[in-house]
Amino acid sequence: MFQAISWGSLIVIFIGILIHYLSSIDGGKKTKAKSDQKKPPFWWCGWEKGLGCLSKLKRIAAVVAVACLMVMAVTAFSGRLAVDELMSGYVLMLHVGSAPVFIGCVVFLLITWAHQCRLTQVEWEELTKRIRFQSVEAKGSGLFRKLTFWGAMFLTVPASLSIVSVMFTLFGTHEQEVLFQVHQYTSLALVSFAIVHIYLVLRQQSK
Repeated sequence: MFQAISWGSLIVIFIGILIHYLSSIDGGKKTKAKSDQKKPPFWWCGWEKGLGCLSKLKRIAAVVAVACLMVMAVTAFSGRLAVDELMSGYVLMLHVGSAPVFIGCVVFLLITWAHQCRLTQVEWEELTKRIRFQSVEAKGSGLFRKLTFWGAMFLTVPASLSIVSVMFTLFGTHEQEVLFQVHQYTSLALVSFAIVHIYLVLRQQSK
């Protein structure tokens, strides 16, 4: 069941990203002259000249967090998607070893990016209109980028606590199985939100 849901979720996400990218090509041609200007080597993470120490640390933490998440996603989902098997051996050690670094970076990002990722009054109005299925002016909006950021941050909590709780003898066999299922599905949701968020950030940085 988890294997089928994982395949379905990832396929839908990547098809959605592809459609969004292709639909924005025409609009991107109008600003090609601007985008063709020479960019710094690490433009994709927002690295620019004149950044302060905290700004540099925020971007480094973001890159490390994404790298750790990629390691955990590959080690966790490769076996489940391919042959529906759980991790073991060195793969499991690599997965578990990346988790504390990821959590530390996420906590730092949550503290330092929370203010910038808060929804403005205009974005709250846009969100309300979207919930009501009303037409909105979405050009230049950062609503979905911020929503995916908060979604990923929120899902990190149950994804982490569920698997940490399994390591203790506070729960019986059945409860541990339930917690493991919670960890699997919240991790899948976390990776899904992260993929969309990273895509939206890269799209924003490439403009």
